[in-house]
Amino acid sequence: MTAFPSKWAIALCTASLLALGSATTAQMPDVIVYDVGVDGGNTNDINYWGQNAGIAAYSIATQSCNKGTATLQWITAGGSTLHPVIGQNMFRYKNGSFEHIGQSWLKHGFCAVNEIETFCAPCQSTPCDSLGIGCADTYWATLNDGGGGQSKININATQGSHVHGGGPSGNATIRGRLQVAVTDIDPAQNVGAQYFIEGQYVTRDETLIGNAGNSASWRRVSVLAVNNIDGGGPTHREEPAMWAWKNQDPLAEIQLIKNQETGGLQTFFLLGWRVTQVGGGLWHYEYAIQNLNSDQSAASFSVPVDTGTTVSSIGFHDVAYHSGDPYSGTDWPGAKTGGEIRWATTPFSTDPNANAIRWGTLYNFRFNASVAPTLGTVTIGLFKTGPNTSIAMNNVLVPGGDPRTIDPHTGGVGSAGNPTSGGTMTPASVTIPRMGMMVNPVALSERTPALIGQTWEAALEFDGARHSLLFIGLGGPTEGAFNRMGEVLILPPLMRGKLDDLTLAIPDDPRLIGVEFSAQAALQSGSGWKLTNALDVTIGSN
Repeated sequence: MTAFPSKWAIALCTASLLALGSATTAQMPDVIVYDVGVDGGNTNDINYWGQNAGIAAYSIATQSCNKGTATLQWITAGGSTLHPVIGQNMFRYKNGSFEHIGQSWLKHGFCAVNEIETFCAPCQSTPCDSLGIGCADTYWATLNDGGGGQSKININATQGSHVHGGGPSGNATIRGRLQVAVTDIDPAQNVGAQYFIEGQYVTRDETLIGNAGNSASWRRVSVLAVNNIDGGGPTHREEPAMWAWKNQDPLAEIQLIKNQETGGLQTFFLLGWRVTQVGGGLWHYEYAIQNLNSDQSAASFSVPVDTGTTVSSIGFHDVAYHSGDPYSGTDWPGAKTGGEIRWATTPFSTDPNANAIRWGTLYNFRFNASVAPTLGTVTIGLFKTGPNTSIAMNNVLVPGGDPRTIDPHTGGVGSAGNPTSGGTMTPASVTIPRMGMMVNPVALSERTPALIGQTWEAALEFDGARHSLLFIGLGGPTEGAFNRMGEVLILPPLMRGKLDDLTLAIPDDPRLIGVEFSAQAALQSGSGWKLTNALDVTIGSN
């Protein structure tokens, strides 16, 4: 179920961006990655260093911003560790999969120069041993060179603390830098792939007060050649790179996972998944786990599956450590055992350097199954000791549905046009007029009215749909804008619901009475994605 965004609702009521209820504001220092691959007017600050033995090396510019209410420590004098460390990562989206294909050693921050940036202002400048409130600081690509950096092994990202260690080892051209296998980035070998870079800052004073969850940002780039990468889009601030998957693919879903670790500190994982029907009676299940800042790390991943389900093509993908890092690169073996498919690395008690999902990395898990998806619970097992030994995530697509089609009316499983759940419904008319959109064979209508304190539900009329996605628009109705799926009738800001869920939870707040929103759905059929007509909906009292 999608929750109505209170911030957007109040914006419509009052023409402001005031949040409904108590607003969450940064307390004390709060560093974010303001830009990735940008240095002033240079929006392509991504340096290629060369390659060795099939590995290409890069470094990327990062610009930070202190959006908090106090200065951020940036101290290096006397060997101090009270300064940020900066990680650089690269990801690839290809054939529906989102993979981490390269990481760097860490740049250690020094002398914050307290720059002025439009959306980071007003800058309250300070000496270079701190980053002032509303101030920015840039490391251009060659200054962010991981060749002079230090290993992630010295960092406790949960606490934001680190110790100093030695430099990288190996070939001088690539050591310590953002390393990517040429086979993973060469355009000739990756037709249709999209690429993304990510910067992440880790520092102690903001982490200990709970402000570390927004310290990574990502950006799409254009790979013209192995030695030629251009900045291809804006920086998506305060979002770990996994959100690029959802940005690129309407079938990808992501959940943020919070884990309480030793000392009561909260850390973050992200779980993403994508399920598609691939023919031959099979469904492909694709999962990814990104560890943003958990020192406890992840050691196993399990997906429930009935014993009678046929499972094949079990796969795994990780990102390589390099330059003298001691961590194992052994792939996690995956197997169907009993009522689950499970992948696991060696336990911490056996090998502290086993191939766990450590902070700043993303791993993939995949397989084919002979049954359609249903909502279920997956489990992430944790690597080091802590208050929790595992994390269970509900409402994730897992094998277990009827291997027929997902019903377009309810999101339940059944034969086309024959709902198996959701009670009695009145089918929507196949022809629905709406602002010049006079005929649409894919029809959306209201099943229930939109009332405060209740759940609004839409009804979808189209036989043969495999999946549906509901979009809520808060910018008012429009018409005449086209894309490859059809006519787009709603304006941003937009909110997308969960896969196969046509409901919207509306808060019990009388200020929402009279607020208008627009709804439109996209659905997947055998001929691709289609757009429905749009609905104009007004919230009423209950």
